[in-house]
Amino acid sequence: MKKPLCFVGFLVLVLAARVPLWGYDTSPSWLQIVPEAIYAPATGGGTWATDVQITNFGSVPADIYAYFAYNGGTTGPIALYQSLPTYHSVEYAYILGAIDSADPGPLTYFGHVGAVWFVTQNETAKIQVQAMTVNGNYGKSAPALNLVTLNTAAVGRPMILQHLVQNDVYRTFVGVHNTSTTETFTVQFVIVSAINTTIGSVFSKTLPPLAYLSFNPFKEAGVPTQICANCWLQIQPTAGGTGPNGVMCYGSIANNYTNDTYALIARMYQ
Repeated sequence: MKKPLCFVGFLVLVLAARVPLWGYDTSPSWLQIVPEAIYAPATGGGTWATDVQITNFGSVPADIYAYFAYNGGTTGPIALYQSLPTYHSVEYAYILGAIDSADPGPLTYFGHVGAVWFVTQNETAKIQVQAMTVNGNYGKSAPALNLVTLNTAAVGRPMILQHLVQNDVYRTFVGVHNTSTTETFTVQFVIVSAINTTIGSVFSKTLPPLAYLSFNPFKEAGVPTQICANCWLQIQPTAGGTGPNGVMCYGSIANNYTNDTYALIARMYQ
């Protein structure tokens, strides 16, 4: 079986060929992306770790490879599993730890957060990936996403994250990942209150190809201690591409005392 190309080479080949890869936003596909995977110490104690289950819903056994995009670079392909039979599943506790064990490169994955791309050998081997991030008795779950316009922000295609909150109990973080190998995106972020006013300042982030960034939106907006609830975040690329290889977004809210957490899934709204 031919080994996948390096991260950039693989994606350039896909885009050049315009292969019809994906049908729906989260349906089985030969490429799925977990927009946030973490293996790092938690602020309130313990360790955040993302587990995944991968099920083969294709017509042939699946060879599964992983790519990792984080704030500092990309790695891959890393061979995870060979010949997973149809309708069989494999689980990985601490997926970044599993990738680290399989990766001969110098990166130590502990202490990192980023997006993980799961790829099979071709489009007949379709997988479904489900992720769960846990710390002790607490956790959040989210499906992997397909690389379609419903799941990425681009110029003329904004997205939102709802239910942002910041107070003495909860903190909010946002992760953004540029899925393009060629386009640099400039993305504008606006925190909007329940009565349609802007909270803090409008701020922007620049994302080079395949970049990943994680940040507290309230801190970036200049209101790191302001009590806020019932808010939403507008994610508006102002420069970059217009196709499906845009910016994939993800949010997370955690309890400051227990580390209980839940996921915020980005959605299109225009």
